[in-house]
Amino acid sequence: MQITEQKTTVLTAADGKVLRRISDGHMFGKEIYLGYTYYLGGKPLDEPLMELPEHYEEVDEPEESAAETAE
Repeated sequence: MQITEQKTTVLTAADGKVLRRISDGHMFGKEIYLGYTYYLGGKPLDEPLMELPEHYEEVDEPEESAAETAE
């Protein structure tokens, strides 16, 4: 039997911020678990891409998301 331990990277945005993928502008919520992505910009990739923290940026939370959180 083979056991493989893997480290999971979790990105969590600061208060009032959300995460956005830089390459295609796709907006995520406040938290994302990184792994492999098979699509960028809605188009399938030839090979899966291992996501890294530097592929994401924090941006101000859109007004509609902030309003939903307050409810």
